[in-house]
Amino acid sequence: MRLKHSIMNRIIIGKSIGFVVGALVFFILPLIGVPLDIYFGLGLWLFYILLGVLIAFFGVMDHHPLLKFPMPWWFRGIFMGLTMHLMLVLLAHGELTFIIDKMHTFGLKSPWWTLVDGVILGLFMSFTETKLAGEGKLPLV
Repeated sequence: MRLKHSIMNRIIIGKSIGFVVGALVFFILPLIGVPLDIYFGLGLWLFYILLGVLIAFFGVMDHHPLLKFPMPWWFRGIFMGLTMHLMLVLLAHGELTFIIDKMHTFGLKSPWWTLVDGVILGLFMSFTETKLAGEGKLPLV
């Protein structure tokens, strides 16, 4: 399935992936025994939707505007996923530590492992948006 290559389609795909990931976090964490504050849960849901939108907008720049080096889809995905999850860890370090302690994640007790999740999710979002809706100079609709 190939959509028309446009910025709007990239945004729709990014929002959709972010909505699904945010919904999974919001609904699955309480099911596995992690008590989630409603505000933090909704904030995470919106965070993942915003991540999808930012990766969609960032996909328009396939070359760095100042330094003039190419930025392939995987670089943009890693950069945005890592940057946004770094911000998440810095802003919600205590909450993430509490969630990781409750999940018993194979001995991984640091919230900094969330950065790996960000890289993987950013790669997935960027790959999906690029393959389905294109990259570079795109029409708006």
